[in-house]
Amino acid sequence: MKSKSLAELQTALQDFLLDKSQDATGLTLETPAFPQAERLQIYHEAYRLRLIDALRNDYPALEIYLGEQDFIAIASEFITTHPSHHPSLRWFGEKLGEFLRKHTDWQKHNPVIELAAFEWAQVMAFDAADVINATLDDVRALQPEQWMTMQLEFHPSIQHLTFFTNAPELWSSLTKDKIALTIEISEKTQDWLIWREDLQVVYRPIDEPEAWALDMFLQHKNFADVCDGLCEWFAEEQVPMQAAQYLQKWILSGLINQIRT
Repeated sequence: MKSKSLAELQTALQDFLLDKSQDATGLTLETPAFPQAERLQIYHEAYRLRLIDALRNDYPALEIYLGEQDFIAIASEFITTHPSHHPSLRWFGEKLGEFLRKHTDWQKHNPVIELAAFEWAQVMAFDAADVINATLDDVRALQPEQWMTMQLEFHPSIQHLTFFTNAPELWSSLTKDKIALTIEISEKTQDWLIWREDLQVVYRPIDEPEAWALDMFLQHKNFADVCDGLCEWFAEEQVPMQAAQYLQKWILSGLINQIRT
């Protein structure tokens, strides 16, 4: 019988670990004290335990909220439904929120879905690339005629989320005190801004006009476009000052890394 190449052995072991194949013949040796099936089962279980640990690392509050048993059940099903396809475990938990939104048992549990979304947003914010932030001096250097065509480039860590529940407060309580707050569910969503400031992930609620202005700038609209739209919330004569206040707040918070005209 022709022996398998290293690449063939690797593929066969991968298929076995991912439950694509039950034929693991020749992947390991067998001894009287240690049967082949038992050896392979150790690999099979260790692989899944490592993936569950990766999810634990990314979703610590979710595990506390669900309890260990339900978390492991969800993680195990997720591993089967969304096997890892990336060399780095950093990306393994990316689709857990989407998985929960479509899951028969969890799709109506907004606190669980939004808590997962909030935790993953923090992962992405923390791991985002470092950039040099814009300063108020960059704004002061603008000529009056440049303001209307001004566009903003935001820090890569920025995450804009909308929640029906008090997921951020729930996360804070779970991670700090291991206590789940009373769940609050609103008919209207609340916008939240998440980003990394130095080496710390921070977040705050934002009102509807600021959220709209932020999204417009993220879509590469200019200052004039944003001012036009803000007239829905503010008197026309107040709009330029309001937009400038947003700009100042974002710069002081380290949210903007470049101002283009």
